[in-house]
Amino acid sequence: MTEDQFDALVDDATHAVNNLIPDRYLDRMGSNARSGLLVSINDALTAFLRDAIESAGPNIDNPTRACTVAAAICELFETHIAKCDEAGECEADRPPHIISETHRTTANIDSIASCDVESGTQIYLVLDDGAGFRITVEAVEVDEPAG
Repeated sequence: MTEDQFDALVDDATHAVNNLIPDRYLDRMGSNARSGLLVSINDALTAFLRDAIESAGPNIDNPTRACTVAAAICELFETHIAKCDEAGECEADRPPHIISETHRTTANIDSIASCDVESGTQIYLVLDDGAGFRITVEAVEVDEPAG
């Protein structure tokens, strides 16, 4: 884990812990007290998480998660959309985002979103022709190669 990844982990954990504190307690604090509380939580979690990660050792099994793969797929869609939208000299010259020669259909992606579900992550696409699609990304077991 890089230092940037560790810092992001600590920041996420700090905000998660802070969100668990009922507002009735936080509302009584001034802005300096709230900032001090966040710093204290951050400091405590930094020490705790660093010990936990170091004790896990460098060979910890941490496979890529479904949400990471879904994010990569969304980025591919977004890059494709941007390339199509930037192509040609004018809007009429730009290719549609989705083209099917076989079915003789074309469409543009109006929106793309993703959300985590119990089985993995779902990507939602809405096209300008009214069609909508849900793509599910799930982690699966991989057989270890013999050898």
